[in-house]
Amino acid sequence: MFKACCGLDFGTSNSTIGVIESSAGQLVPLEAGRPIMRSAIFCDAEQKRWVFGQEGINRYLEGGPGRLMMALKSILGSPLMEDQTLVFNEFVTYSQILEHFIKTLKKQAENVAGCELTQVVMGRPVHFHDSDKEHDQRAQNTLASIARNAGFQDISFQYEPIAAAITYEATLKKEELALIVDMGGGTSDFTVIRLQPNNMQADRKDDVLANCGIHIAGADFDQSLSLKSIMPLLGMGSLMRGSSSAIQIPASFYHDLTLWHLLNTLYTPQNLAHVRTLHAAAHEKNLLARLVYVLQQRSGHHLLQAVESGKQSLSEETSTRIDLEFVEYGLDALIHQAEFNGAITEQTRKIIERIEETITTAGVKHDAISAIFYTGGSTKIPVIREKINALFPRATIVQGDAFGSVGMGLTIEAERRLRGA
Repeated sequence: MFKACCGLDFGTSNSTIGVIESSAGQLVPLEAGRPIMRSAIFCDAEQKRWVFGQEGINRYLEGGPGRLMMALKSILGSPLMEDQTLVFNEFVTYSQILEHFIKTLKKQAENVAGCELTQVVMGRPVHFHDSDKEHDQRAQNTLASIARNAGFQDISFQYEPIAAAITYEATLKKEELALIVDMGGGTSDFTVIRLQPNNMQADRKDDVLANCGIHIAGADFDQSLSLKSIMPLLGMGSLMRGSSSAIQIPASFYHDLTLWHLLNTLYTPQNLAHVRTLHAAAHEKNLLARLVYVLQQRSGHHLLQAVESGKQSLSEETSTRIDLEFVEYGLDALIHQAEFNGAITEQTRKIIERIEETITTAGVKHDAISAIFYTGGSTKIPVIREKINALFPRATIVQGDAFGSVGMGLTIEAERRLRGA
């Protein structure tokens, strides 16, 4: 019975899946022996097969013919999910593409469990969409439908920060009033929850004092860094000739070039022709030549990878150099942590506001919070972490597994729900 359920954390950037093995939960090895898989799907046109995770990213970046798709979680609930695209000479929807990814996670979990998995607890952000409840419910329904088509029968959901809290609670030796901070690639979620040792309850509604979320996270920080420091090197903000007034090169191409799920829409012949026209009219042709080259070579994914790596380096270093030699020989960008902090000032302010809203909704004082539990890769950004910590000077700071805390909590929750069924 213990092997018949699992917890699945499908993330914007990374995914995990866990199973119950001999009454204990474990995350399933997915890539290179690690229990994490990049949420990436590569349609290998040469071998006519799907390639997932970092292997798919590498295959694309090495020049393999095909199409790379990432951050599909960000379009859940939108009409884009049912748009059709040509893959392997047939038209399929993005929901069907995502189904292949979920099936792969399920199969690898079944290999570990040794049996078919029919029950799953899936993670979801507090809000798929910040203000549209209909969009939010549609996103959950879409994810449930994808899981059902992938072979799951009993599908339920848990908020991702509550799942992380369950993982943290398993380590406790005393009661805590905790603030859970879960900041991943697509959303940032916050929960105030009462935790206690040896708590085996599946129903936590009396313990959860507040759940809040905001659609600002790692992908947004990448975009801000790119628009501030990288896109100007490709001509963003530069001027066009032949006008009596100062007219800038249209910014829409640059914005789309900072979003994983829009990159493939930029590589059309029509867009390339438009950019070549802009190049002809540009004052600084050398900058627009770089943009033309990026679109010609379909190198937007290289750009996003480089920016993401640079951002991660700035969590450890005061400055980093982003290598752009794949665009132009000798081209790079030196980025200082202060420059990055400035680029995300407004997003940081909104996150702090949402945390304050969480505390207000919970009806507790700041000094009542005894612990802050961090999970998600974006919680490693120093300026955000420092501002959050400053709000709760009496709280113990606990760093969870940045990529595994949610998946482990969902797995524990799955076992509890199965036992209570």
